[in-house]
Amino acid sequence: MSRQTLDEFRITSLIYSLRGAFIFKDLSDADLGEIARYVVVKVLRRGEFLFHEKDPAIGFYVVRQGIINVHRVSSVGREHVIHIFRSGESLAEAALVSETGYPANARAEEDSEVLLIPKKEFMEHQRERNDLSWRMLASMSIHLRDLVSSLENFKLKDAETRFLHWLLRRCPQPLSREKAAVEIGMSKSVLAGELGTRQETLSRIFGKLRDAGLLKVRRSTISVPDPLALQALFEKNLGAAEAPEMREDPGATGD
Repeated sequence: MSRQTLDEFRITSLIYSLRGAFIFKDLSDADLGEIARYVVVKVLRRGEFLFHEKDPAIGFYVVRQGIINVHRVSSVGREHVIHIFRSGESLAEAALVSETGYPANARAEEDSEVLLIPKKEFMEHQRERNDLSWRMLASMSIHLRDLVSSLENFKLKDAETRFLHWLLRRCPQPLSREKAAVEIGMSKSVLAGELGTRQETLSRIFGKLRDAGLLKVRRSTISVPDPLALQALFEKNLGAAEAPEMREDPGATGD
């Protein structure tokens, strides 16, 4: 196979991968091919860092395969997960216009492959194609929506309620009695970090819900026999959390 044929195969493969990212959705093959020519493929082993907080921003990334955990570490050394990025998702777009470098750490949670879209080349390309700027803003708005959703989840006071919220959001029909299957898509330790709890606590929650017949776990799949029953438990937990606050409110009327 000639070098030219190999290059053409590489470009075709990169075009296919780039097309899966929202930021590049609906771009023509010609446009994606131009981007693919300056893309850098990076292979990460499990536990290897893609970048660290405050590292100079050299570009943004598209996850080709694997899982990338973006997080920050508190002053006492505790890791706080910001978002888990999976195949087809882009990350670190905001760092392109920041002078302070990457705002968090990014680590591979399993063997992964990511596509680096270099800052210099992309910014030059962007000057010729203003629509790329709008695509970048749209992608960043999705990240903001995900962050708001995560913040809403952390308002829930206990780990069980946060897990129920996480699981119900992924059930196709959470208000039905139709059996549902949810792919975890990450290790339990990563899921625990995303929920702001410890793996041991999450294992106890799994055990409690399994014993109650509310879910079954097989490898990386959670089976929910009755999503409506899970929803009822979630609402019960919410009510129990809110009840003390209502009793303390002198203006509560009970209506």
